[in-house]
Amino acid sequence: MKISIVVPAHNEEGNLESLAFALIPVLERYNETEDYELVLVDDNSQDRTPSIIDALAKGNPRIKPVHRTDTPGFGNAIKTGFKKATGDVIIPFMGDLSDSPEDIPKLVSKIEDGYDIAYGSRFVDGGSLNGYPRSKMLANRSFNNLVRFSFGIPYKDVTNAFKAYRREVLDAIGIDNIDAHGFDLTVEVPLKAHILGFKGVEVPVSWNGRKRGEAKLKLSRNGSIYGKRLLKLFFWGNLVSLKDLFGSVVKGSWMGALASLLLGVVILTLIFSLSGFSNVFEILKSASLSWFLLCCASILMTFLLRTWRWSVILRSAGYTFPISMLFKCIMFSWLLNYLIPARVGDVARGVALKTTEDAPLGMSLSTIVVERIFDMITLVLLLAIPSTLFYQEQFLWLEALSLGIVLMLAMGLGVVYRYDEWIAGRLRKRLPTIERSLLLLKQGLDGIAGNKAALLLCLAISLPIWFFEVFSIFLAAKALGFHLPLIYAAISGVVAFVAQTVPLTPAGIGVHEASITGTLGLFSVPATEALSIALVDHFARGLVIYVFGLMSAIHIGFASRRYFRKRCTLNENPNTI
Repeated sequence: MKISIVVPAHNEEGNLESLAFALIPVLERYNETEDYELVLVDDNSQDRTPSIIDALAKGNPRIKPVHRTDTPGFGNAIKTGFKKATGDVIIPFMGDLSDSPEDIPKLVSKIEDGYDIAYGSRFVDGGSLNGYPRSKMLANRSFNNLVRFSFGIPYKDVTNAFKAYRREVLDAIGIDNIDAHGFDLTVEVPLKAHILGFKGVEVPVSWNGRKRGEAKLKLSRNGSIYGKRLLKLFFWGNLVSLKDLFGSVVKGSWMGALASLLLGVVILTLIFSLSGFSNVFEILKSASLSWFLLCCASILMTFLLRTWRWSVILRSAGYTFPISMLFKCIMFSWLLNYLIPARVGDVARGVALKTTEDAPLGMSLSTIVVERIFDMITLVLLLAIPSTLFYQEQFLWLEALSLGIVLMLAMGLGVVYRYDEWIAGRLRKRLPTIERSLLLLKQGLDGIAGNKAALLLCLAISLPIWFFEVFSIFLAAKALGFHLPLIYAAISGVVAFVAQTVPLTPAGIGVHEASITGTLGLFSVPATEALSIALVDHFARGLVIYVFGLMSAIHIGFASRRYFRKRCTLNENPNTI
């Protein structure tokens, strides 16, 4: 592979000769870099920089001199260098020798390993900094952490200009499509590459403060530019990534979703007509913020426990994934269930894990069904309490319904397991990969069924999951100043969740409130008080799910870019393996 080193130089007469003498021997010493060119870009210099570049080029045919006289700027100089570069791998290198030439072969080696971008990182093990100003350090760490959080990108030094790019990366972005004129190019190019789905890796590098000349990066002048660039990329990136992600799981007409939302509003209206809107509003105005936040914390705890349980089931099936990604997949699925009825979130969770971690979809969906079985078994056990303590025909019917759902889910898995060959034969033409998916599903189910300790652990985790689910209703009552016995909260919560197993409305709007209000009414809790409790609990759930779900959707959207890029490439070149 041919290597192009692009060096922007503005008034660098004190550094250029030293740079060439330090850089060229290193490039010629290593096999990875022996086929190289050095693109020296003079950016409107007022000192001897242009003549020094020309002199160096005369003495070495591998040095390519470039002189710019139009709009100055670090970004403009780099873009010009990109256009003039002819290498397969292109590496920006600072003209003040703050980057180490010895690190270049390490970056190129990672490109040879198959990566599209090698990020030179000063903040990973093996990286180092010498003479970095404290003010710049604070700004650098703050901005890079903001980038990592906003884009779900794992790299710690995105803004470092010292990176190796495969030429295909710059071709896909389009050099003329790079907007930055200044140092914000160092964040625009890698983030656009990340959004387009290119594969990156971090490489530890060293950095030393310049010894001669004046630093070109000024925090006071570039802070707002970096902020605007990040904001623009964030909105553009989400438009691209979420469009692909949501488009892969959300199908059908929006009319159905609107109709279900209307149904939920009608149910709520009927409940308010029985309890009185003004009375409920007066109660809600007095809600305690501290108790409400505890209610939110209880709900968040259920998702943390669900993540633990899912990881146990997946490990039993022979798969291990990062806990943080499993949590994001769960929150993303609940976000979709709270936006659209029909339980598309359960499918979306499997799709999210496939697009981010390359997990087989059939296996993921089977583990989610196993989860649902654990949930329903736990609800059956909890329903046995009111059936025993408070004989109510409604509780017996709900327990029978819950048992029926458990049997249906178990039978569904059993049918797929037993008749996999027949199913594959029927669907092979429409789904060419169905046989492999069913094989992985069977292997996963065998692993789960054979791990009795894991099954018991999952059942044990399911109990606190549902304790915190119903405890949030108890805390919602506390937030309104009501003393609701925990057993009443538990019963109403179980009834509400069983009622929502049939997804009639998005987020269970109306169904959640009607179930809790009706159940608490059996224990002589006034309708106004019961509805207020249900509304506070539902609002807390929505707040947790929408906030964490949206953040998770953003991270999953960016993390799935490689998958969608690969799928797009295969669609364009169907013979590519």
